[in-house]
Amino acid sequence: MAVGLTFDRVPATAALRSVYTAAFAPPPWHETPDQIDAFTGRLASHSRMSGFRCDVAYLAGEPAGFTYGFPTPDPWPVDRLYLPIAGAVGDLSVLTSRFEVHEVAVDPRFAGQGIGAALVRRVIADAGGSWLVTSPKATTAVRLYERLGWSCLREFTVGGDAFRIYLSPDA
Repeated sequence: MAVGLTFDRVPATAALRSVYTAAFAPPPWHETPDQIDAFTGRLASHSRMSGFRCDVAYLAGEPAGFTYGFPTPDPWPVDRLYLPIAGAVGDLSVLTSRFEVHEVAVDPRFAGQGIGAALVRRVIADAGGSWLVTSPKATTAVRLYERLGWSCLREFTVGGDAFRIYLSPDA
């Protein structure tokens, strides 16, 4: 882990937005300014969910990465990827009430220093079984999750884009 790495559990929207932009504007995500703006709205909505957790990592006082999540609600929301995930999984009890790691982002300037691994470990600490969705094109993220012992439950597509559902080792 990077020397001088500190964490904060209070989501600072400006810090998260800067990291989100750095992490998701480049390939494989190619997020547009409108999609980045939508992230801040999702963050505000998600932060009101029961069990919401957020960790922001700072290196030398600069936001280097963040992760957040919450227990998957029952009934499931109908926004973004939830309907395709439900279709891919079939039996929603596999994921319902488990901790959903909704976002993991590391500013590429700080990649390779163990920040992503530290963030994932922190946000799921004491959460029990957890899950997340990512693109197989996000090879750095896929390698991280697999190195941490996460396993691919299912792959599915939305509009021609492939996604994978990963389960934590204790799921």
